[in-house]
Amino acid sequence: MKPSSIAVTIAALLTTISTANAWLGDSEDALSHRYGKPKTVEMTTGDIPTQKGYYAELKENFGTNVSLISSTDTNYNMDLVENRKRYTFQKDGLGIVVYVGNANEKYNGVDFAGKSAREVVACPTVWQKNKTGDKVRYPVAFSLSTINTILDNNKGDSAWADVWQADPTPGAYIKRTLDKSRLAIAYGVSANEVYRLDIQMVNDATKSLN
Repeated sequence: MKPSSIAVTIAALLTTISTANAWLGDSEDALSHRYGKPKTVEMTTGDIPTQKGYYAELKENFGTNVSLISSTDTNYNMDLVENRKRYTFQKDGLGIVVYVGNANEKYNGVDFAGKSAREVVACPTVWQKNKTGDKVRYPVAFSLSTINTILDNNKGDSAWADVWQADPTPGAYIKRTLDKSRLAIAYGVSANEVYRLDIQMVNDATKSLN
């Protein structure tokens, strides 16, 4: 792909990805209306999955065949940290993973059972040739306007902090709403070059830790 073609492709992606982004509080029907038919719908058993359609997210970032999240823990434990139904969507070049609240899961008195309580949005990719001439996919960082749109759609009744704070995990940056009910985690080279955005509701117990 020629540099000019790459630039056009990236520009096109940056103008379309604002149409699909996280929107916490969506019902399961609203999610399908917003993102289309899910690619997968998975449940967690609360344990390492042994059958198709189940998953676990673990604290440590080990290279295994289960879904992982990073942590600053150093004791190498593998405690389950996610126990919600998980939907995977693709729209406008984005990968969108949605975690739906369980029964009696409430935030600020609002019932999130069966509603989107956490969404992870992965940036689009473009095909490019590497140094050896092979065509590989390269990620395209989110534009600032796209990030701002996602945050604005998910501020609830509060507002986001003005600046991103560096997380102890390398390559992660965090923001909270002023009422601490919502958390955003940006993953990338810097707070201005983000390739994955994690937006989630925060329970009362977790609020006191931040």
